[in-house]
Amino acid sequence: MRQFESIVTDATSLVGSLSDEAFNRQPEQGRWSVGQCLEHLNITERKMLENMRPAAHATLATGRGADAPTRHGWLMGWFIRSMEPPPSRRFRTGAAFVPPATLSKDAVLREFVSLHDEVFAMLRELDGHPMNVKVQSPFAKRLRYKLGSAFALMAAHDRRHLWQARQAAGANDATGST
Repeated sequence: MRQFESIVTDATSLVGSLSDEAFNRQPEQGRWSVGQCLEHLNITERKMLENMRPAAHATLATGRGADAPTRHGWLMGWFIRSMEPPPSRRFRTGAAFVPPATLSKDAVLREFVSLHDEVFAMLRELDGHPMNVKVQSPFAKRLRYKLGSAFALMAAHDRRHLWQARQAAGANDATGST
């Protein structure tokens, strides 16, 4: 839970100081703006939460308590670690997850906070339950992973793109336009 609280604080702090123009300015051709980084996270989390909700309901229906934290398999553990910033490798983003170029700063941030409020609520509800029910990946039809792994992946992915957003904001600062 604290990871996600830190993520929301970081995003709010980063976005709050930017003008609408700086929020939408791409640091260079082919690189995402701060707004695009956050909107990509919104798009991704909408899809992930859609797939995580049924797994959360199934977990709660068992009524069993968790005996240990979620253990990620080696492949999922590697994937989660590869999402952490700074990125050591780039991943191709599917067309459905590519954000538009021009966005409303207030609307994007409002949705970002709202989606994370849903994450907080789900985590509170699942506290003490095993998170081993499988979740369908929104990125790859053949990929399924534990609900606990989905939360870990979401947090790492958030940190990755917030790092990217800070780089984009820093490029704006370097040109003297915030």
